[in-house]
Amino acid sequence: MIQTRPYEFMVSYTPQTQWIEKGGIKLWLAFFFIELGAGMFFVASLLDNLWAMSIGWLLCAVLGGGFHLLYLGKPLRFWRMAFSSGWKTSWISRGIIFVSLFLILGLIHMLVMQSGIRLTGLIVIADIFAFLTVIYGGFAMNYVNGIPLWNTAVLPILYVVSGLWGGAEVTLGISLGSGGILAGKAVEEWIRILLIGYLLLVPVYLMSVRYTSSTGQVSVSYMLKSQWSPLFWIAVVILGMVIPLTAVINSFFTDLEAISTTFLYSAIVSGLIGDLAMRYLILRCGVYGPLIPSSNT
Repeated sequence: MIQTRPYEFMVSYTPQTQWIEKGGIKLWLAFFFIELGAGMFFVASLLDNLWAMSIGWLLCAVLGGGFHLLYLGKPLRFWRMAFSSGWKTSWISRGIIFVSLFLILGLIHMLVMQSGIRLTGLIVIADIFAFLTVIYGGFAMNYVNGIPLWNTAVLPILYVVSGLWGGAEVTLGISLGSGGILAGKAVEEWIRILLIGYLLLVPVYLMSVRYTSSTGQVSVSYMLKSQWSPLFWIAVVILGMVIPLTAVINSFFTDLEAISTTFLYSAIVSGLIGDLAMRYLILRCGVYGPLIPSSNT
């Protein structure tokens, strides 16, 4: 039984609302764009694709960082979280440090690369912080013990794979748009591996939560069988899995340059929509267990 009245939190399963309703929508978008941008920079840096790195950096800094600052309520004071002792216990504080260092080091690398110089040590460090930027959102949610849908070791891994996969997809789109077929083929290999990982991780994630506790079971049922089920089955499964998988299977039998550009871009957009929808459902369907166990819950 899901809570419908404020006082029922003690005896009913209570959906969390702080991170998804009203101002919480900004955090949902912040996590998505921060991880998408950092994942895109990470993949593009391995291919020396400066154009894709720049767009990934902007997605992370402008959209991701912008939504994150708006969510914090007092954007001009966010720096206190990074310079206080909060980083010892708060993943939000650690995330601000990771994102800030990634953006600074990534910008320096792009400027140096623009001048024709490649500093291997610099890009390695920048990529390390890009990776930490991608994964920190999963750890921030995993730290919440009261919500079994979040408190699982699979969640940070799922966020890493989805962030890198989304970044690889957008990098592929940019490579094709700029005529870089060879670079596109290199990214295609990344997409194949990451998509397979994503397809395996989603059911593993849901099953691990489902069999952890009765509260986890309620969260999974809330996602798959309630009013939110159309979003899961249509946006996550059909758009986010079936269509990208069809494109990947097609790529095994057809050269990249022979595949319809419209179909490829449709698959890329579908994958991003599916990822965004899955992240929304994870936030929306997270519930707290009742404080007073009851045979009716």
